[in-house]
Amino acid sequence: MSEIFMINDKKVPLKSLQYNSKANQLEVMRNWFYEHYEDPVNSCPYNSREGGYAYIYGGPYDADEELQGYFGGFVKDDYIQELVDELQADCFEWSGNSNNTDWYDDDLYNAVTSSEAPFAKFVGNIEGIKSLANGEFEGERKDHLLSLLYTNVITTLETLYVELFISAINEDESYIAEFIEKGKSEFKVSKEIAALPFKGEPIEKVRNELLKAVKEHLISASWHNTDRVLKRFKATFDIDVQKDWPIDAIEIATLKRNHLVHRGGKDKDGNLVVITEQDLDELLGHTMSIGEKLYRSLEIAVLTKSAGGETEF
Repeated sequence: MSEIFMINDKKVPLKSLQYNSKANQLEVMRNWFYEHYEDPVNSCPYNSREGGYAYIYGGPYDADEELQGYFGGFVKDDYIQELVDELQADCFEWSGNSNNTDWYDDDLYNAVTSSEAPFAKFVGNIEGIKSLANGEFEGERKDHLLSLLYTNVITTLETLYVELFISAINEDESYIAEFIEKGKSEFKVSKEIAALPFKGEPIEKVRNELLKAVKEHLISASWHNTDRVLKRFKATFDIDVQKDWPIDAIEIATLKRNHLVHRGGKDKDGNLVVITEQDLDELLGHTMSIGEKLYRSLEIAVLTKSAGGETEF
């Protein structure tokens, strides 16, 4: 992290922020947060039927998770928690800042949108994690390895989510319409794209710009909450989600991952989060299960649509 903050007309790098007063640290974090996030009431349409905001600028984001993710290890946890409490008094779920136009990274966009066979890559990554877990490590080194692998499993699953979604919308243009119309209204066409037809631009260019904007939005969206992710898939692709999908287990594991990554390995009560071999094995099993179930369900939905409702599945 190389961001430089201005404090009393002096440039202060993130790693040196801890040497400033508590008030200055809180002010820097507060300004940073509002630069990147905002209350959805200010910019996001409200869906009265669904009973919630449509996070068209990314989100919903958790203030605790975002602040810990950026400032954790550089600012005291109790300072971060103080600001989190302040922010949560106003809003629990935040939108991305609607004024930001550079929220995605070109390299990330190219990597995600050009990814081939996302499920096969996912399986390969899981097998790689299993192989590393069998390494001959002991004591603290083993504990550290298990924690790293545990967090990596969740990251691997979230990568599968976004890559599967983007791969699937390429199968049929009607999915773009489904996503825009039914996908919890999470996307809004920019003024620039809306103006293209009136500038005499060909329909193909409008289509390509719209498709790119949808993919950019998906990359910037939050994929941390598995329940919300599956609802996104359901709304767009009409997948069949069954009760035996280990959604709750993945949600609990994601919370543990957040403690490991954002809280220095401790939960909100200060208790050390220890990952055992059994914990990792169980998560690997749940992750493979939900990953395969999602892939198969999505595959059936896409095949059914392409076959006009007739498929051997």
